[in-house]
Amino acid sequence: MKLPIRASILSAAALFCLPGFLAAQNAAETAAVTADAPAEELTIDWIQEIINGGMTSAVLLLLSAAAIGFLVERLIRMRKKYLAPAYYADFFADAVAKNDADAIRKEAEAKPSILADAGAYIVDHPGMDEARLQMAVADAAARAIERHRQRSYPLAIIATMAPMLGLLGTVIGMIEAFSKVAILGDTGDAALLADSISKALITTDMGLVLAIPALGAYHYLKQKLSIAELAIEENLETMFAALDAQKK
Repeated sequence: MKLPIRASILSAAALFCLPGFLAAQNAAETAAVTADAPAEELTIDWIQEIINGGMTSAVLLLLSAAAIGFLVERLIRMRKKYLAPAYYADFFADAVAKNDADAIRKEAEAKPSILADAGAYIVDHPGMDEARLQMAVADAAARAIERHRQRSYPLAIIATMAPMLGLLGTVIGMIEAFSKVAILGDTGDAALLADSISKALITTDMGLVLAIPALGAYHYLKQKLSIAELAIEENLETMFAALDAQKK
């Protein structure tokens, strides 16, 4: 399915806004349950809560920006026209039938894709044994797919790191909370303890909110590449069949 650049950017923006949406929803539910409480007790400053998360929150925000960047770049570069354009096999067969190798080369320069590169390689090696040519083209296509797969991998790394960083922030916050209890003892203010626990939990929340969509995006890109890989194999078979027909 072809995904326009505008849709890609909107999808990434939705990913970035998801933490704020969840926070707003949670605040609304809290307000509905405790409608009789004073208004100042119901208001939660989520930006301040994130700031209170300290360096862990800052790192998670940087990872969120990185995830958006990787996702937008992958959605743009993994469009069908860069992998296996639907028209190309027919175009290649028509050009081969007309013995027009220049048209195939010009198409690869004007509209680069994995299939177009394969077509240009085929016409640039007319004397190569067909079995070796098919193997060389298949290997080149497989390497191109693998490069796309490797460039999607940072999303999986972010999805793995985010919950761990969130847990680290939680542990740091709990250490702070129990340190206050140890220092203040029974005379300590419970609000101070609750503040430290709140700082601890916000990082876990941020880590999970980042990890879930990042992991989903990574698996979506993997599936998209698998579909493109099958399409490339089928189109290459059609292209070599057209080449055989032209030789006969």
